[in-house]
Amino acid sequence: MRGTFVLAAIVFLLAIPVIAAQTESKNELGLMLGGTVTPNLAIAGSGSGSLNIGTGTTFQLNYARRLMKARSLGLYFEIPALAIPQQTIGTSVGAAPKNYDSFFVTPSLRAMLRPAAAFSPWFSAGGGYALFDESARRTDGTPNIHGTSGGAVQFGGGVDIRTPIRVLFPIGVRLEVRDLYTSKPNYHVDTGGGFQHNLVFSGGLVLRF
Repeated sequence: MRGTFVLAAIVFLLAIPVIAAQTESKNELGLMLGGTVTPNLAIAGSGSGSLNIGTGTTFQLNYARRLMKARSLGLYFEIPALAIPQQTIGTSVGAAPKNYDSFFVTPSLRAMLRPAAAFSPWFSAGGGYALFDESARRTDGTPNIHGTSGGAVQFGGGVDIRTPIRVLFPIGVRLEVRDLYTSKPNYHVDTGGGFQHNLVFSGGLVLRF
């Protein structure tokens, strides 16, 4: 039974390049690495200070399916999933958490100009889900109730660069900037309003199959 499974897996892997060569690529898988910048937040009240949010390393997995393609325009449905393991919070206010993790999923539509060209600029917009996990301790060392979720709106733009690299699939390079306008983590202080900007600068590889 195990030998049959291994043989089937090998046949499937060997067939992928043949299938990819005979069919036009409609799917994409983006593997991205970057950084997220969140503007500092002022604490409400005269002389109350601010929350200084540190830059967070960002990992992104992005699946996309082409819906329409013309010579000058391509339309895609994409699902960007971004994970930020930690952003530190610098503040003198003891009630605030020390840091927080983030995870965003924002199904979107992407419009790409000249999708078959060597350089293809694009714009993306959509919305979805934001999940935050604040630190277990606050700045003053006391225990913290953590775990917050909410909504997210995503706007982004970038450029895809086609390369001659091909192993199993055509491989390209992507450079992008996204603004995720999301609900806030539970800072335990009044920062005015319920949303914040998270600017994500990323680069990486795109596999087309």
